[in-house]
Amino acid sequence: MWSFRTFILLGILLVRSLVAFPDRDARGERIDNFVSLQSKISLTLTKRSYQSGERVPLTFTITNTGKEVVRIFPSFDYRYSFQIIVKDENDRILTPIEDPEFPDPILKRRTTIVNLVGDENKEVSLHRNESFSKTIYLDEHYSFLPDQKFFVTGYFYPNYTEDKSAFLRSQNTVGFLFQNPKAERKETVTRQITENGGLSPEETIFLFLGAEMKKHWEYHFKWIDFSEYILAYDRFSSAYTEAGVGERETIIEDFKEYLTETPSGVLKYFKVMNVDYPSKRDARVQVYVERMMGRFKTRYEYIYTLRQEEGSRVGFWQIKNLLVKVKK
Repeated sequence: MWSFRTFILLGILLVRSLVAFPDRDARGERIDNFVSLQSKISLTLTKRSYQSGERVPLTFTITNTGKEVVRIFPSFDYRYSFQIIVKDENDRILTPIEDPEFPDPILKRRTTIVNLVGDENKEVSLHRNESFSKTIYLDEHYSFLPDQKFFVTGYFYPNYTEDKSAFLRSQNTVGFLFQNPKAERKETVTRQITENGGLSPEETIFLFLGAEMKKHWEYHFKWIDFSEYILAYDRFSSAYTEAGVGERETIIEDFKEYLTETPSGVLKYFKVMNVDYPSKRDARVQVYVERMMGRFKTRYEYIYTLRQEEGSRVGFWQIKNLLVKVKK
């Protein structure tokens, strides 16, 4: 028969074996429920640019990428389980409109799987490759300044009410541009140009094409950024990009001579139709153009891309690119 001492020794060994089982892996991460080891958090936005007044939906997605079942306990108030940090383009953290307080309620842990309606805390089981998503509308919680970029990082707490130290960081950071509506943006940019005392994009194109009509090529060329404008012409773009720095000036001079030959015909008429401002320093000008090649008239739609210069010529615009469409 075993002695009483033998039973005590077996009991001690059993207790030690249970206590010795780690609740963290070699990297110090919790292995409870395998959430951190088998799950990935991703963020998605519907667009890369939003205007004032638009909804800005951010979707959180938790995906089980492992082989075991993952159990998570998202709170009914998503601000507990789904937390985000929003930074502007200067890497400054935005403060929510109403900074939420997170009290510490004593909630009984759910041990049975329930539906997602009516309770404070739910249990969701994710099998292999299954996902759980939550959409948060950023415009409801943040005040975004126009014409700036913002970047969002997400943090998911699998069971916030019982363990506030365990969370997963989203594997990606999403960004978007927030802008004023087009009409308001155009008015703002035009007002800034007027205040700076420079020319508007419309005036720049008017002088640019007017100089061509009068064959004042020196004034025509002054508005062009040849390092980018030449890339719109297949005949010269390859040679320019492959040439060395010393050879590029010669190619630009050949390109200027080509333009003076009016390869598309003689410019007879043009009219600026529309101006769009993708950003404060960028503009797209749409122009209706008529050219004569001998006795034949051809109608075109030109879309010029311009960028506002900096430094001593601030307020002036240079033409960077040209897109040509033939109109029937």
